[in-house]
Amino acid sequence: MTSPATTVGARVAPSDAEPRDDDAAVGDGADAAVPDPRTAPETGGDLDLAGEAPSRPAVAPGSGQPSPVRRKRTRRRRRKSRSRRLSGLPRLMRTTAIRFTFLYVVVFAISVTALGVFFYGSTFAVVDRQTDQIINQDLVVLGEVFQDEGPGTLRRLIRERAAWRDNGVYMMIGAPSGALLAGNLTALPAEALAAGEGFFNFTYERTTVDAAGRPIGEETRRGRGKLRRFKTSPDVETSFLVFVARDITSHEGLRDRSREQITRIGAATIALGLLIGLAFSRSLLRRVEAVNRISRAIRDGDLSRRIALNGSNDELDHLSMNLNAMLDQIERLMTGMKEVSDNIAHDLRSPLTRIQARLNDAINADDQTKEEALRATLRDSERMLGTFNALLSIARIESGEGAGGMAPLDVGALAEELAELYEPAAQEAGFDLTLAVQRTPPARGSRALIGQALANMLDNALKYAVGGDRLLVEVAPMRDGRIMLAVEDDGPGIPAEDRESVLKRFVRLERSRTSEGSGLGLSLVAAVARAHGAALVLADAKRIGEPPTRPGLRIELTLPPAASHEDDV
Repeated sequence: MTSPATTVGARVAPSDAEPRDDDAAVGDGADAAVPDPRTAPETGGDLDLAGEAPSRPAVAPGSGQPSPVRRKRTRRRRRKSRSRRLSGLPRLMRTTAIRFTFLYVVVFAISVTALGVFFYGSTFAVVDRQTDQIINQDLVVLGEVFQDEGPGTLRRLIRERAAWRDNGVYMMIGAPSGALLAGNLTALPAEALAAGEGFFNFTYERTTVDAAGRPIGEETRRGRGKLRRFKTSPDVETSFLVFVARDITSHEGLRDRSREQITRIGAATIALGLLIGLAFSRSLLRRVEAVNRISRAIRDGDLSRRIALNGSNDELDHLSMNLNAMLDQIERLMTGMKEVSDNIAHDLRSPLTRIQARLNDAINADDQTKEEALRATLRDSERMLGTFNALLSIARIESGEGAGGMAPLDVGALAEELAELYEPAAQEAGFDLTLAVQRTPPARGSRALIGQALANMLDNALKYAVGGDRLLVEVAPMRDGRIMLAVEDDGPGIPAEDRESVLKRFVRLERSRTSEGSGLGLSLVAAVARAHGAALVLADAKRIGEPPTRPGLRIELTLPPAASHEDDV
C-alpha cells in the first residue's frame, strides 16, 4: 500500500464509480501507466534532392550575359546605395528627439506594464479569494457534519458530492492507513502535504464521459484546494484527512490568455511607439537640417536666405520666425554698415581734402594766411571729432552700455533744466522757446541718455527749422501710464516718406551736404529710444492755421514708467 506522501499524480474517477467499502490503497500505481502520445517516435526520411534546382551553367563568352567585371560593379553600386540609406540611421540615433522618444517609449511601456500587472493581479486575486471562500465554507460544513454525526455520515456526504457533475473535487482518506474512503480523486496531489493546511494549486487527470455516461478519455485539469485533518477526539490516534478543491481550469485558462494579451499589448505598444518616434524624429531632423542648410548658406555670405515655414504654427515655426527676424535685422545692420561706410567716406573725404589743400596753400603763405588756415583746420578737425564721438555714442547705446544707469527719472525736471540751458541759443537763433510740463509719474531711464536725446532734438530744431520762430518742449502723461517727451517746431518739417530714413545714420535731407551737421542727431535719438524700449514718432506739428509750406515737425518720445519695471521685477 502506497502512502499519500509518495503519490505524484492524481486522477478523477468517473462519477458513477463507487469507491470500495474496504480500505484501499491510495494511488496503487496501476492507473499511472498512461501512455503519452507525445513520446511516440517521430518518423522521417532522407532528404529528397529530386526537386533541387539545377545549377546555373557557365556563361559562354559572347552569349550576351553580363561580364564578371560588370556584375562586380553592379554589386558595388548596390552596396553603396544600401550604405547611403543606412548611414542616416546612426545619425538619427544621436539626435535629441530620438533619445527623448526612447525615454518616452520606456516610460510608457513601464506604465502600461504596471497597469496591466495591477489589473491582472487585482482581477484574479478576487477570483482566488472567491474560490478560497467556497472551499473554506465546504470544509466548515464537512467539519460540522463530522463532529455532529461522525465519520460514516461524512463519508456518505462526500460520496454524494463527488457524484455531482460540478467543479468540486473531494477526498476522504483514513489515517494512518492512507485508505481512500470516498471522493472523486484517485490519489492525493503531491502538493497537499507540502502545503500543510494552506491553499495550493495542483493538476490532475479527469475521466471524460459521453452523453450516456461512458468513459471516452482523460484530460488534464487544474485545481485549487485545501487539506484538513479531522479527529473524533484529541486523544485518539485515528484521524481522517479531508481534501476539498475546486476545478479552476477555466480560470487558469483565462489567466494565461490575459497574461499573453498583456505581453502582446506591451510589445505592440513598444513597437508602435518606436515607429512613431522614428517617424517623428526623421520629420524633426528634416526641419532642423533645413535650418542648418540655411545657416550654412548665410555663413557663406548669402544674407538673403530665409527659413521656410511649414504653416503648422508650432514651436519650430516660431523658432524659424524668430531666426528670420534676426536675419532681417542682421541684413539691415549689414546694409546699414555699408551705407555708413559710404557716408563716412563721403563726409570725411571733403574735410580732409579741404585740410590738405589748405595746408598746401599755407606752406608758402604769410603768417596771417597760415593762422587762418590753422584755425579752419582746427574747426574741420573738431567737426570730424564730433562725428566720431556721435558714432561712438550710438554704438555704446546700441551695445547696452547705458542700460546700467536705468533708474526712476523725473522727465519734467530734466526738460526744465535743458530748456533753461538752450533758451539763450534759441533766442539768438530767433526762436521763442516755450516749456509745457505737466505732472507725470517717474519714467524708467538713464538721465544722461534721455538728456542727450532731448539735446539732439533741440539741436535739430535750431538747425533745420528754417523760417520758424516758435519752439515747444512738452512733457505730459499718457493714458496707459507712459510719459511723453516732445519737441515741436514750426519749420518746414519732414515729408512723411522721409521720416523713417532720417532716423538712419548719416541721412540728411539736404543731399548736397553743404550745411553743418553729420546726419547723426536723430540716429542717436532713435538709439536711445530702442535702449529704453520707448516709442519714437515723427509727425507734423499739432498747430492749426499754419501755411502748408511750413507744417512744422513734432518729435515725440514716449517712455515707459518706472512702476512697470518694478512690477516685472
